[in-house]
Amino acid sequence: MRARLLGLALRRAPPPEPLLIPRCRSVHTFGMRFTLDLYWLSAEAQLLRVDWGVRPWRLRSCRGAAAVLEVAHGMMPAVNAEGGHEATEPQTPPEEIRGRMRAGFDPRRRIYRDRFNEYFVLVLSAAGAAVVAPVLLYVVMALTGLWTALAFVIAAVILELLLIFVLGRPQMAPRERVGWALLWGFTTAVLALCFFHLVASSTL
Repeated sequence: MRARLLGLALRRAPPPEPLLIPRCRSVHTFGMRFTLDLYWLSAEAQLLRVDWGVRPWRLRSCRGAAAVLEVAHGMMPAVNAEGGHEATEPQTPPEEIRGRMRAGFDPRRRIYRDRFNEYFVLVLSAAGAAVVAPVLLYVVMALTGLWTALAFVIAAVILELLLIFVLGRPQMAPRERVGWALLWGFTTAVLALCFFHLVASSTL
């Protein structure tokens, strides 16, 4: 009874294996020190709903559930509920977002692919194409002399791809990498050409 009441509470670190609680349709995360994903199961062991990223000091329930599987957040791949309620969206706490943002800019750490990092790489790519690459090259131009438009565009594309695939490090399949490189390489080339003619050539 005590183990059922406590569940994963008061543990310093998440366990390596999920915890299945039978005959349960309501759980709490009081005293929890990590975030949970809750997989609600029917009496026939069908997935009814998934509550992603449930933070400590929360209460969750699922009407019709016969059991719940408690898993440390991120340990299992995303699953859509079939034949039941839709899986709820993850609610990432601000402190976790800040930590993952720092991890995204740390080239020593491998980032895992999920929705957060999909948006992270998208914003990084857009910012690199529109601001980072042309502005950095503009500074280099000011120090070294005026470049040709072709050299400026090529340098901007190379810098953008380095920003994405060295700093951002998205965990993409080879086919996706080619598509992403073509998309942002072309976008960066167009924006760099516009920047060169509208800003750089007229001010340097």
